[in-house]
Amino acid sequence: MIQMPKRSVTRFFIPLIDVLLLLFVIFLLMPLANEDDLNKSKEASQNLTEDVDALEKELQDMRDELMKYRDLKDRLNEFQRIQDELDRLKAASKKSLQERAAFEVIDIDGKTGAIYFYDPVQSDMPRLPLESAGAVKTLIDRHKRENPGRELYYFFLYPRPETGYPTVRQERKYVEWFQSAANSLKEARP
Repeated sequence: MIQMPKRSVTRFFIPLIDVLLLLFVIFLLMPLANEDDLNKSKEASQNLTEDVDALEKELQDMRDELMKYRDLKDRLNEFQRIQDELDRLKAASKKSLQERAAFEVIDIDGKTGAIYFYDPVQSDMPRLPLESAGAVKTLIDRHKRENPGRELYYFFLYPRPETGYPTVRQERKYVEWFQSAANSLKEARP
């Protein structure tokens, strides 16, 4: 065993040589450790690169899908509007016909072709003659007020034995008068 000199400078060099020897061995072993770390870091970087590429591809796919949905947004809004309309119509179809429509009868005189409305409310004069567009408009407005939220329909009762009345000209006039309400009149042929 090496003994330490008592008063010499060399007593500092021996531990220094041990330390230097240890550092030299570490220096020789560093490339081996460095290669392993380098290989590990290369694998990690390749994995990270693959992950980044996969994430970028997924992000691009999501952007493409989002663009498709943006293009379909108007169609989806239209579809939603149609769906709401369908729901409204289904709810309306569940109502009875009497709740949805106000059915009024207009009588056609077989001798003159004039039209009349029988008003059961007026007991003194139940047969109300409709001689002008103003009288018809007044009748339609009155029925709309009496039947809020219901669709008006006027049914024209033609004379049972055909008498030639109403004439084509009269029918055209009646079609024009009742154009603001649903009715059973057909457009008169020329």
